[in-house]
Amino acid sequence: MFLVFSINDVKRLKPGYLEATVDWFRRYKVPDGKPENQFSFNAEFKDKDFAIDTIKSTHDYWRALVTKKTDGKGISCMNTTVSESPFRCDPDAAKAIVDALPPPCESACTPPADVDKWFHHQKN
Repeated sequence: MFLVFSINDVKRLKPGYLEATVDWFRRYKVPDGKPENQFSFNAEFKDKDFAIDTIKSTHDYWRALVTKKTDGKGISCMNTTVSESPFRCDPDAAKAIVDALPPPCESACTPPADVDKWFHHQKN
């Protein structure tokens, strides 16, 4: 067992792990004929403080949306748990809305045949 407190700990304790993860995310759609994925920040790893700041910022945007301090431009903000939200509804009312929806079609519940295809993409 090892403890990880920073991105540098991952680099030290699991050499090559981060690079292999980026490589996988870059190429995993290639066998389906899609181009390699591109990454923000030139695929450079960010530290814990960057991640926490991003999470806090995203939470602030979400909070502004569900409390109607920003225009959601048609996004449904109905919820059953955010007490200060003007979109809050009674859980029974929410259940009635969900129960009134038509059942999902059968084809949406059946995975396509090509789901079980395996590919091996060799790194150059």
